[in-house]
This record gives sequence, C-alpha cells and structure tokens, in this order.
Amino acid sequence: MSLRATPVVLVSALTLSIAACGSPERSDAPAPPAAPAQVAPIAVPAATDWTSLNALVGQYPNASKLIEDSAVTADLKTLLGDKYETLRANMQTQAPLEREGSVLYTSGNKAHEGGINAAYMMIDPTQRAMEVGLWENGKLTTYSTQGSSLPKPKDIQTMIANG
Repeated sequence: MSLRATPVVLVSALTLSIAACGSPERSDAPAPPAAPAQVAPIAVPAATDWTSLNALVGQYPNASKLIEDSAVTADLKTLLGDKYETLRANMQTQAPLEREGSVLYTSGNKAHEGGINAAYMMIDPTQRAMEVGLWENGKLTTYSTQGSSLPKPKDIQTMIANG
C-alpha cells in the first residue's frame, strides 16, 4: 500500500462509518424476551363498617360529618344521586343523631324553611339499609335502600304526619 492509497482508504473507511451511523442496525439474533408486564392488583374497596355510626349517637350530623364524610356517605350519594345536595341543604338546621331500636335517625330543615324544605335520614347499620325523606317545596319524596323496609321511629312518624 502506498502513501497515496492511505488517504483513499481512510476516506472510504470514514464514509462507511458515517453511512453505518444513519442506518438501523440489523441483527439476525432474536430480541431478548420482554420483561413480564407488572399488573397492579385490582383495588377492591373495603366494605365500610356502618356499625361505627353507633358512636355518633347524640352528635349533630354537621359536627360528626355524618352526611359528608362517614361510613354511609358513598352509599348516600348513590341512593340520592343529584338529590344529595338537596339533603345537605335541607339539613342546615338539624337534630342530633338518635337511636330507636336498631335504627339511627336524624332530621332537619333548610334554615328558616321548616315544613317546606326539610329532610329525615334513617340508618340501620346491621342491615346496611337507609331511608331518606326529602321535602321540596312542601312535597315529600322518599329514597330507600332497595329491598329494605325500616321501622320509622316515633319522631320521624310525627314529622311525616305534620309535613
């Protein structure tokens, strides 16, 4: 090889190197197996313990967050749908949570609108059943857990009779 050939060989080698950089690498070797996909376990919501509500007897729902943040809140929202906010509004002035037999209950009304916009709420923690009565403009509509029939405490019976 002469000195003159050396630059030609170098230029050729350089050209091949640059060309190789631009093209994808081909390999006949099989690709390594992909790492197994990690699947997150399905989160199963824990059943809420409604019996924890027994500790709230004697407390006002606003103070205990019975409606907004308790064991029944998710079920209450499901039961009432878009009427959940009506319940909250109609429970501005409220009685403390009471118990008669196995049923926990409370009632209330929209501030300065008793008898027109009011509500009651009954819960049986053992059966995981509830009933909500909403008066809107004086008209009562009840919402209850499917298949349940809770005995109405005397205070709720009186409220309905006077409604």
